[in-house]
Amino acid sequence: MKGEIALIRRRAIAVGIDIGQAHDPTAIAVVSKITSKAANPALESLNPERNPRYEVQHLERLRLGMPYPAQVDQLEAMLCRPPLNRLSPRVLVDYTGVGRPVFDMFAGRHALRRAQGVVITGGRDTTRHRAGWSVPKGELVSKLQALLHAGELRIAASLPDAPVLLRELQDFRVRFTDAGNATFNAREGAHDDLVLALALAVFGLSRPEPARDVPIVWARR
Repeated sequence: MKGEIALIRRRAIAVGIDIGQAHDPTAIAVVSKITSKAANPALESLNPERNPRYEVQHLERLRLGMPYPAQVDQLEAMLCRPPLNRLSPRVLVDYTGVGRPVFDMFAGRHALRRAQGVVITGGRDTTRHRAGWSVPKGELVSKLQALLHAGELRIAASLPDAPVLLRELQDFRVRFTDAGNATFNAREGAHDDLVLALALAVFGLSRPEPARDVPIVWARR
């Protein structure tokens, strides 16, 4: 049709896992990031989809009280099933508190061995560490809020836990410390496990994708 622009779309997948504790279940969010560019680079300025779109494809909370080894088994099984086993998703895992020993259980699992741990902090700077990243909670949550306000985060209404996630997002409050730092927390008595799982997945999709293969050409002598 006249006026249409041919687009090339690319989809990246990430899985965010917020490790539960005694009163909170482990939560899982699977998110796609869809980016588009004009097939003709000269028309990129006319591309109606220049901003990435994030789509929440799966939400799940594991049974409260499930032993951690059983949780690791279930996570590995999920990643080994279609379509995730064909898509090589990035896996971002809460590495704060009880998340560390659970993350250590991933080491011997083929589907989980490339997972990255994320320490959620109250600071201001995002830094790399041996297992993955240290990220301020404010950065994680404010990114979700910005995407929601821009209409670039889509949560399928057909997902059984979609209403729970939306309620958790509404329950988040911004408070300021005496030093002027913004803190993001669920209101008293509310949960934030699905929000954090979603935030981890979105964070993973916002990081540059690491190079996997580097071609090397040896010059002949």
